[in-house]
Amino acid sequence: GGEARIEVSLIKFFAARVLHDVIDRAIQVHGGRGLTDLSPLGQMYIHARGARIYDGPDEVHRMVVARRILKTFADGGVYAFD
Repeated sequence: GGEARIEVSLIKFFAARVLHDVIDRAIQVHGGRGLTDLSPLGQMYIHARGARIYDGPDEVHRMVVARRILKTFADGGVYAFD
């Protein structure tokens, strides 16, 4: 069941953020041309931005992770970060 929920939330947040940042950097490198029909980067950016929302906004994933880790400590346990 819930053994990997923290890791899954972290991966969803991190992967979507990295995708967005990489495409954003590519657009920056290409300048205005990166947002024209001459480049696929504009469409890629739209999808990358959506990826940060499709399965819940970044803030929701951070909140889920924080809540689960804090619950572990509140119950007197420890979280193994390995």
